[in-house]
Amino acid sequence: MLPSVTFGSVRRAKLRQEGIKEGDGNQKVLSTEVAAETEEYPEAREQVKPTAGFEEEKPVDKEAGAALKPEVKGAEDPDPAVQSKAKTQPEADTKVKVKAEAEPEMKAGKYPAPGDDAGETAGETKKAQVRIRGRRGMLLTEAFHEAVSLHERGVTGDKEAVKNAYDLLKKILKAAPRNSVVEAYFGSATALLGRDALDPNERFKKAVKGLRILDGAVSNAPDNTEVRTLRAYVCYRLPENYFHRTATAVEDFGYLAARYEKDPSVFSGNFYCQVLYDLGASYKRLGRKEEAESTWQKLLSRTKDAKYRQLLKQEGIKVPELTEEENISQNVPVTEVDLQTNKKKDELFGKGLKLRSVALSGDKEAVRGALDHFTKALDLEPDNPLIKAYHADCTSLEARHAGDPGKMFAGAIKAMKTLDAVVNSNPDDVEVRFIRAYHGFRLPEAFFHRTAAAIADFEYLIRHWEKDHSVFSKESYQRLLFDLGVAHRRLGMEEEAAADWKKLLSLRPAPKYKAMIEEHRGFNLVRNSMKKLSLEGDKEAYYKEGIRLHDLGVAGNREAAKLALDMWEKAYEKNQGDTLARAYYGSSMALVARDGTDPNTLFGSAIKGMVHVNRALSRDRDNPAIRLLRAYLTNSLPEAFFHQTHKAIKDFRYLAMAYQKDNTIFSKEQYHKILYDLGSAYERVEDREKAKKVWANLLADDPDPKYAVALRGKVEAKDDES
Repeated sequence: MLPSVTFGSVRRAKLRQEGIKEGDGNQKVLSTEVAAETEEYPEAREQVKPTAGFEEEKPVDKEAGAALKPEVKGAEDPDPAVQSKAKTQPEADTKVKVKAEAEPEMKAGKYPAPGDDAGETAGETKKAQVRIRGRRGMLLTEAFHEAVSLHERGVTGDKEAVKNAYDLLKKILKAAPRNSVVEAYFGSATALLGRDALDPNERFKKAVKGLRILDGAVSNAPDNTEVRTLRAYVCYRLPENYFHRTATAVEDFGYLAARYEKDPSVFSGNFYCQVLYDLGASYKRLGRKEEAESTWQKLLSRTKDAKYRQLLKQEGIKVPELTEEENISQNVPVTEVDLQTNKKKDELFGKGLKLRSVALSGDKEAVRGALDHFTKALDLEPDNPLIKAYHADCTSLEARHAGDPGKMFAGAIKAMKTLDAVVNSNPDDVEVRFIRAYHGFRLPEAFFHRTAAAIADFEYLIRHWEKDHSVFSKESYQRLLFDLGVAHRRLGMEEEAAADWKKLLSLRPAPKYKAMIEEHRGFNLVRNSMKKLSLEGDKEAYYKEGIRLHDLGVAGNREAAKLALDMWEKAYEKNQGDTLARAYYGSSMALVARDGTDPNTLFGSAIKGMVHVNRALSRDRDNPAIRLLRAYLTNSLPEAFFHQTHKAIKDFRYLAMAYQKDNTIFSKEQYHKILYDLGSAYERVEDREKAKKVWANLLADDPDPKYAVALRGKVEAKDDES
């Protein structure tokens, strides 16, 4: 890893260039407003260090990298406070002289005055009297200076400094809420907290939150080179497989390179070379080899530094020989054969899309059909990114049904890698982004940790639609906002989820979204009623509420599942001979495990919950409620790991026959659902004939039209066997 530019060294260099000695009482001081858009990420090489699993290792010659310590010479809308000494004790009433310019320009060795966004006019003076609570006598400028110093130490691995920087920046941000520079540092410090966290879920949560803050800072100050530098190196050091932010690093590095090429005084030539090197490395990580090579060739044309040449040799670049572009694009004329091939490919692609829409509901035959069509289409056009993406997605869908855990994981991981490569090569392809977003969203977080990647894609698609409403429908936009909230909740980011859903509801969407959001937030509506319930008082009401919470948990409400577990655990502990309480206790335990992020906890709690349900049923075999609980619990567990589908089939069959003897034990709608799920279970274990017979019986009983739609094409004849 190349060395970092330190904030302190940059600041001292600037002071020397201004002719100001450290400790000089006449140093310029940062005003509250000017603070907002100024001291941006001077540590140009403040790449998040390889702590806590956030570093993607790559071999770099230590000696070659040792001297690569560039110096940032300036930034757009810079902060005069850079010229203030870190340890200077400010006076109680320091006057601030601020000169404003409409379009500040960076000049070597001199910081420009703040731009109009600082709210200043020429000749105005203001007093920087905003103080940070808990730091008596410290002005905003000095506090920010200290925060940057702490941040710098944190980047090098000082965990305590990271915490202190975060706390101080949080206070400064309250004093200067529109401060893009402070915001950017705060975002970086938040990401550093994630780097140092021991809990994997906390790592993702902090990293995602830090990235969101950095994105906001760049959005507010897109032309500030130091804010861009800060985001560039945070994104550059995050693992691409989990966060997919290397493309953002490419954007920022590209911007920085372009700024220097337009105005070489914006920062030093050494830093420009470093940006080119890292831009090339980012391209390489994304599989964009031609752009990486082109960028590195530009670097070689700009410097003869032996250290860079050595680093590029390690990257496989033939430094002495390469003098011109090697990549030549070929234009092949379209022939009649090509037209026929394209027609066939389009037919295969269209059929594949239709089958995939059915496959997403769990139809294994549709999965195989879709994969077959996309495979044939890919043979005809192997470089088509959209076909590649759909083919990868169907590969993952097929793996989901595998009976072998190894095949299941291998298929999902292969699809992940293919989708990442396609998106990296086609970052602005909206449809490809959709495919990867929902692929990551579907995968169990405990095993694959792809929710953060899904969040990145959701946010990209949302921003894209907000800029251009023609890219996809408004309904898709609203669905993205809802699913973004669900993804944030999955990572425990409740505030972000609330903001997503608030934004969605402000659009007055279809009523279903309000109901879906209320279902996810249902736990807020049940806490008060729980306080009034007790086993000693009204046991029937207590059980009714426990069952309601359990069913909410089954529907996806994580908090309701936790509350249900708490209620049923108390009921079971009070009377361990109560088979219904024990069954619901075991089922609730498995539900809570389902929503966990730790595989060991998931397996352990699911198995323990299953034991409770099985023992409850062994003592009360004719209880339809317990049978129903076990049927759906075993049916929901991944077959590849638990092999419980045959037990689910046994329970579904028992329940269907019990209803046929006594149709008062549960509703007809419940009976229809049992038949549908029994057929799906048969299909899961490759018993297609029995599945068709069960579904034929279902359709013969005049069920809800939704079943006819779901089974269209699956059942051709009606049968009498269930």
